[in-house]
Amino acid sequence: KNIYADLSVWANRVEQLARIVAPLLGMDSGALARMVQEELDRRSEQRLGRSPGAMLLKRDLAPTEWARIRQALARETFGWNTTRLSNRQRTLLKRIRRWSLFAEDGQQRVFPNGDSLAQVLGFVGRGTNGHLLEGKWGIEATLNTVLTGVNGACATSQDASGNELAFSRVSRVAVRDGGHVALTIDLTLQRIVEDALARAVERYNPSNASCLVVRPNTGEILAMASLPSFCPQQPGAPSRSWRNDAISSRHEVGSVFKPITLAAALETGTVTLDQRIFCENGRWVFNRCALHDDGHRHGLLTVRQCLENSSNIGMAKIGLKVGPNSLYYFIAGFGFNQCTGIPLPYELPGFVRHPTNWSGISITRLAIGHELAVTPIALAMAYAAIGNDGKLMRPWLLSRVDHADGSPWGRYGPVPVRQVIAPETARRVREAMVDVVERGTGKAAALPEHTVAGKTGTAQKSDGRRYVPGRLYCSFVGMIPSHNPELVIAVALDEPQGRAYGGTVAAPVFREVAQQAIALYNIPPDKPQPGRARQIASERSDLPHQELLALLD
Repeated sequence: KNIYADLSVWANRVEQLARIVAPLLGMDSGALARMVQEELDRRSEQRLGRSPGAMLLKRDLAPTEWARIRQALARETFGWNTTRLSNRQRTLLKRIRRWSLFAEDGQQRVFPNGDSLAQVLGFVGRGTNGHLLEGKWGIEATLNTVLTGVNGACATSQDASGNELAFSRVSRVAVRDGGHVALTIDLTLQRIVEDALARAVERYNPSNASCLVVRPNTGEILAMASLPSFCPQQPGAPSRSWRNDAISSRHEVGSVFKPITLAAALETGTVTLDQRIFCENGRWVFNRCALHDDGHRHGLLTVRQCLENSSNIGMAKIGLKVGPNSLYYFIAGFGFNQCTGIPLPYELPGFVRHPTNWSGISITRLAIGHELAVTPIALAMAYAAIGNDGKLMRPWLLSRVDHADGSPWGRYGPVPVRQVIAPETARRVREAMVDVVERGTGKAAALPEHTVAGKTGTAQKSDGRRYVPGRLYCSFVGMIPSHNPELVIAVALDEPQGRAYGGTVAAPVFREVAQQAIALYNIPPDKPQPGRARQIASERSDLPHQELLALLD
C-alpha cells in the first residue's frame, strides 16, 4: 500500500494531524508537519486557489499495517467531544478520519534468490506515473511490456460524503495481468558458477570477473555471472556493479583468440596441424616491429605446438599465411564485429577494423588477439561454434514467454546463424586445443576423466596510448568433452592481482565449474582409464582375446 494525505483535509490543521498521524506511520511529527506545510505552500502558489490534491507520505506499507492504521483512525476523536457534535461537525470528523490518510494499491517485486543472476534479471523501479513498477535493467527492462500488464479502469460516482455509489460504476478498461517469462538458465549451475567466481575474486581481487556456460549445439545460456554484483531488491544508485560484464565489457583478449586464427588457417588449407613453423627463437622483427614469445625461445614448432605453447610468433606467421582479407572474413564470420543478439540491454558489439584500415603489422597482432576488442559472450559463442562442428548459434536465453493464463505469447529455440567452418576443420581445431590443456598452458583446466579442449589468454591492457605493465586481462575458454562438446565455459578476470596468467587464475575456475557441471548433467567420461580397463578385463575372463585387447587399449 502507498499512503497519501488529502491536503485539503490537512490545510487548516497541519500540526494537529501530524501529532496524531506521525506515530501511526513511524515518523517524527515535527518533520511530518514541516513536510506537509511546505508542500501546501508550494501548491498554493502553483494552483492559484484550486484544490491542493494529495501528497504521498509512505510507500510499500504492508496491507496488515494499513488495516491497523485505518482502525486507529476510525477511533480517533482528533480532540473533539464526540457526544456533543453537530451534524456538520460529525460529517467533518468522518471526512477527516477517512481522508487524513488514504491508501492506493502499490506493487513490490520480490527476488527470492537474492542477488543470484542480478545483472541478467535486472530490477524494477517506479514508472512515470509514480505508482506502477517498470523494468529498469536486464530482462525486466527488455520484457517490461510483457511483464507489466494493464491496469483496469472504470467511471463511478460519489455521494456528498465521498462514498462511492456502486450502482453507478461503469467499466472502461479490463484488467490484464502481466505475462510470465522463463529463461534457459539452470539455477543450480548458476549458483555453482557464482560460488566458483566469488572464490576466485576473493583470492585474486580483480576489478571485475565474469563466467558463462553455453550449450554449444543449441546456444542455450545455462549460467551467466558477473562480479561485483548487487541486490536487485534494493539496487541503490547507479553503480559499476549493475553492469553485466559478460555482454557489456570488451577487451583485447590475447591468446584465447588464437584458435580463431587456427580455424581460419585450417579452413583455407593454408597450413596443416603437423606443418612446421620457425618461431625465431623467441624474437621476431616484422616491418621494423619486434614480436616476442613470453619467456620462451622456440625454434621449429608444428602448428599444433604453436597453439599448445601459445607462441605469438608462430601464430602471427600463420596469420600472415592466411592473409588479411581471409582472416577478416573468418573473424567476422565468427561474429566478432557485431552483437550476438542476446535479448539483454547494453550489449556491446565487437570492435574489429576493416583490413583497409590495418597497419603494416596489424595482421600479426590480430592473429594473436590484439588490435580488436571482443566481449566474453562473443568469445564463448565463437568457441561454441567450434564445438558445434563449425555452426555458429545465436545465444538462446528466453525459453518461454506466456500470457497470464498460460497460453503461449512466444516460443523460442535454437537459431543457427551460419556455418563458419567445416565440421572436419572444427574437429581438428578441438584436437589442437586438447593439447593446450594436456601439455601446454592450460594444464590447470585438465580433468581426470574428461578431455578438455580449451585455450588460455593473458593480455596486457592499454590506457589508450600504450600497454600498461601489470594490468592484465586473464581468461580461459574451454569445452567438455572435446570430441562431442556438451558445454562451453568461458571465464575472465580483469586486472587480477599478483603473478596472474589465464592459465593460473581463470583455468582453475573453469575446472571447478566443469567438475560440478559434469556431475550435474551426468556427462560420461571419455578419457581412457587403464586401471579400470584392466579391472573389467580381469572380471570378464570370458571375453574373447581381441575384446580384452580393445579394453586395455
